[in-house]
Amino acid sequence: MTVTSPEPALRDYVDELTDSRRWAVFQPREGDIVVSTPPKSGTTWTQGILAMLIAADPLVDAQTSMKSPWIDISFRDITEVMGRLDAQDHRRQVKTHTPFDGIPFWPQLRYITVYRHPIDVHLSYRKHVANMSFDFATGFYPDDLSEGFRFFLEGDHIDAVSLDSILTHYRETLAREPRENILRLHYADMIRDLPSAVSRIANHVGIDLPEALTSAITHAATFDSMKANAHRFTPSAGQEFWRSDAEFFNTATSNKWEGKLTPDDLAAYDARLAAALSAEDRRWLEWGNA
Repeated sequence: MTVTSPEPALRDYVDELTDSRRWAVFQPREGDIVVSTPPKSGTTWTQGILAMLIAADPLVDAQTSMKSPWIDISFRDITEVMGRLDAQDHRRQVKTHTPFDGIPFWPQLRYITVYRHPIDVHLSYRKHVANMSFDFATGFYPDDLSEGFRFFLEGDHIDAVSLDSILTHYRETLAREPRENILRLHYADMIRDLPSAVSRIANHVGIDLPEALTSAITHAATFDSMKANAHRFTPSAGQEFWRSDAEFFNTATSNKWEGKLTPDDLAAYDARLAAALSAEDRRWLEWGNA
């Protein structure tokens, strides 16, 4: 089946780290998979699962940054990135953190979105920035947690992850549902029931493997297993991008803010969410299907 012309992007997302206009040179194939998430919401986890499903191998060397690249990241030469993708002769997957209004949308492709409680995203990103081997966005993450949380709540920045960027991503996904080629997952649901998450991903992309192999892939996709095999799953592993490749997988916990943020911090967050989302949409963004 020929890949038809996409619904075009409606706006550009450009910052110090990313440029959504790079999608203009992407040449899709039928069945390509696009993983679209806010950062620190389960992107690498989902891509690792897909890598194992596509290869039908729980021991696959995922090499996510090389084999299933982040299209928007501006410091990798786009010609080289597209060359690596074009050379692949198997089912392909790519990654973006850009909301749906900033990327082309093809009906023949499969899209997977993943969300996580916004405060957990913020606190996880603090650890993420601290683990980088270079100085990036540290100004948004001062030692004072409340000060950094205020930047998160009030900023409109994309590269360092603001509440505004998460809400924009989520609302743009909701605006395009329901569509049979979009699957929306939640990090908390994946933690609660990883076998179901793996099964939903496999079903969505049309991969049917023997039960024993799917079970082995599910075991390999646990947090402890991925952290122990960071050399296979961490983006840019072995390239001295991170102080520790293993610490890319920091923790898989939720409610990271307990005992850390003040009542005033949480009240300000509650006010923002109440104004931005319906009660139902907020409940799902924070807790998934719990």
